[in-house]
Amino acid sequence: MKKTMTAILAAVLLCAMIPFAQAEIWYCPQCGRQNNLNFCPNCGTAKPANNPQQSGGWNGYYTDYAYVPAVLNSRLASRTGPSTTYDEPGSFFSAGTTVNVLSRAYDNRNNIWWVQVEFFYGGAAYRVYTGVKRFYNLNLNAIPEEYQIGTCTLKGSVVGRYGPGSAYAAIGRSLPGYASCKVFAYADSGTGDYVQIECYDSGLKQYRRAWVPVSYVSGLILY
Repeated sequence: MKKTMTAILAAVLLCAMIPFAQAEIWYCPQCGRQNNLNFCPNCGTAKPANNPQQSGGWNGYYTDYAYVPAVLNSRLASRTGPSTTYDEPGSFFSAGTTVNVLSRAYDNRNNIWWVQVEFFYGGAAYRVYTGVKRFYNLNLNAIPEEYQIGTCTLKGSVVGRYGPGSAYAAIGRSLPGYASCKVFAYADSGTGDYVQIECYDSGLKQYRRAWVPVSYVSGLILY
């Protein structure tokens, strides 16, 4: 009888542990904290529905990311897209800092890999791109490769963000009005859907990527 009860108790404990072992990592749309519970311990915000998963790739509606922790071996110099042809948000942190790597993209111009990373800085969240050379021993095979998933047109001149939602920093320079854009990601911010768009800014003579609410674009076509 004692052996039977011990076995039952062990099975119950194992079942109770499974949800925590398989918990999905998500970022609070209000304060930007990384969580694996169904609410944010920092501000109490509930986990958004249809939050991006960890599996990687495109699931037909919301874009999935890897969220792989990686350690910097130098300052994080950044671009809004995966090439030196994109505008520069600036440099962040120093060697030894850990950030989350979301996706990778190959730069045919310079023949190198870039990765999209996410972090919290100065009271806001960011998603930017940097060269893979800035990390210690980053396994690119664990990072999903991104690709274009659609097209759209901006409804006017708008201020984009560095990620999908108000928890992410706003980009200082407005995106050019009525620009034709490529779409590279679609996400639920918890308060509305956002798309990651790419357009050419003739004023800067550079390409730019930014996140904008779906309501800010027209003619959205997802492949």
